[in-house]
Amino acid sequence: MTVQLLGLTFEKLQNWLVQDLHQKPFRAKQLFTWLHFRRVTSFDQMTNLSLSFRNSLKSNTEITTAENAEEFESKDGTKKYLLQFHGGPAESVLIPDPPRFTACLSTQYGCRMGCKFCMTGKAGFHGNMSTAEIVAQLYTMASNSENRISNVVLMGMGEPMDNWDAVADALEIISDSRGICIGQRKITVSTVGVPGGIRKLIDMEKQYGLAVSLHSAIQKTRELIVPSAKAMSLHQLKKDMLEYTGTTGRRVTIEYCLIKGVNDSTDEASALAEYAKGIPCKINLLIYNPVPGLNWSGPSEEVINRFTNFLYPRCQAVTLRRSRGGQVAGACGQLGISVLNKERDPEKPDPDK
Repeated sequence: MTVQLLGLTFEKLQNWLVQDLHQKPFRAKQLFTWLHFRRVTSFDQMTNLSLSFRNSLKSNTEITTAENAEEFESKDGTKKYLLQFHGGPAESVLIPDPPRFTACLSTQYGCRMGCKFCMTGKAGFHGNMSTAEIVAQLYTMASNSENRISNVVLMGMGEPMDNWDAVADALEIISDSRGICIGQRKITVSTVGVPGGIRKLIDMEKQYGLAVSLHSAIQKTRELIVPSAKAMSLHQLKKDMLEYTGTTGRRVTIEYCLIKGVNDSTDEASALAEYAKGIPCKINLLIYNPVPGLNWSGPSEEVINRFTNFLYPRCQAVTLRRSRGGQVAGACGQLGISVLNKERDPEKPDPDK
């Protein structure tokens, strides 16, 4: 079985080199530096490694890269990348907000959470991304950007907590000081709430950020928008958020996508304000982005302002975020069309047309 080097944490890389290739431990630092600091894609570029060692690596391992990469740039400067890996197509987004440059990474090919406002949920689930593929997304964007990527959010295709082992190793790799070195506090993991998921993040005893895709603080409405919410009550989700804030000392980001006539009423705003009480958090309000085949739409400016003004100052921090990258289908909820197209039989009519 070929080893995906890009997916090995430093500790796993060192153990593998010593136990399987019978190399000295110091080789791990040399190889890790080439892979994650210099980010080379060929063993021939690793000039301080002996030819025999490089040949051994060529025979037993691979450096994961996108087989094909297409870049689409929106007028606001946001770039969406369509990357083809062995497991399938993945979409990633680079969001410029100088001096911050944020990479939004995917963790799965599609998603099994089935969120009703989301193209990825509509695409269905087609497999987990490997750690190497998650990391390779970041390196592809870094190599194509003139600016250093400062922040990483795992908010692309997929539910990170549903592919936890791969995600946990990816977090460790991209925050390692010997590599690309994105600070732990500059990395955020998003989740709709998977039983036991936030507990796993807490158990890492790191400073990674947590974003919770809530979308409603009324259980019935939330289950309409996020069907997987049936497996986890709002009460338990709040309990997990409080455990995270109490353990890490960091605030939670609550993500709330405003959908006309679904979760934009004053009653919904009141429920959200009540739910957020006692949780050290900031609330990011998003406006629904159009998804082909869905009849939902975003609220009017009047409704958006009424909802926002109701929350503040009842809540600690409320931000209305205007989505970026909509022109290239790279905004919140729009990723996943590549996966949907991959699975659709071109001989069959599109059910959404």
